[in-house]
Amino acid sequence: MNSRGFVLFAAALALSLGQAAAQETHSGPVSVAIGLEGQHMVVLPGDKFEAAPVGDKSKLILRVQDVFPHGNAHRYDLRYFGFVPGEYDLIQFLRTADGKTPTNLPPVRVTIHGILPEDHDGMLIEDDDSGLNLPGSYTDWLIGLGVVWLLVAWPLFFAGRSKGQALGQAEEDAGPDLAERLRPLVEQAAAGTLDTEGRARLERMIFSHWREQLGLPEQGDPAELHRQLRQHKDAGPLVRGLEDWLHRPPGTAAVDIAALLEPYRKSSLPK
Repeated sequence: MNSRGFVLFAAALALSLGQAAAQETHSGPVSVAIGLEGQHMVVLPGDKFEAAPVGDKSKLILRVQDVFPHGNAHRYDLRYFGFVPGEYDLIQFLRTADGKTPTNLPPVRVTIHGILPEDHDGMLIEDDDSGLNLPGSYTDWLIGLGVVWLLVAWPLFFAGRSKGQALGQAEEDAGPDLAERLRPLVEQAAAGTLDTEGRARLERMIFSHWREQLGLPEQGDPAELHRQLRQHKDAGPLVRGLEDWLHRPPGTAAVDIAALLEPYRKSSLPK
């Protein structure tokens, strides 16, 4: 092959790789509700990119969960939270090693949608004016109904409590503990069958539990919380397991689910 033929071959190969990356990033906008974590796997050419710093007025927070070599490019596991409905290009929330926004890359579009329907009129209660006027003020009726309810419910309250049982103990012991509620989601994640929505729900349950156990603020940085939990003695095994299962072929993970869920059982929690 002469030098001209080699140059043409290299140019064709580079064009085909660029088109493959563009096709993966143009798979269509992904729609995620406000406040829920979204996930997007994408291949981008060039050096490694980092998540852009988060400002006080950021409409979307992006973090790079993991990066893998992919030929002359890199495959990114991107996670994001949206706070304002709209369509966003995740490329605009990435930065190069010297802090610049990447250029000449195909967009990676995601959509953040609200919870209320678009035609919602803003009313949180129905304005039902039936024309019925009752004697007395609204406050008087509320007080009267409260007294009636108390008179009826008080005997039932004492009749329903078993002898020597502490207040609230029956309700606490009746339902399944957190470990049992996590089990079906963890089993699906280990088998590689848990979808993105299920994974987001599982991570929310885990993060909420450890925020309460560790006394962490509700509005803390999700990325920093994730880092702390990965290193935590009790939380770390399950958090790191979720990351490992994501990148394994489905059904190949050898998992002791009972041991992973032990820190989430009622008997294991600090009193």
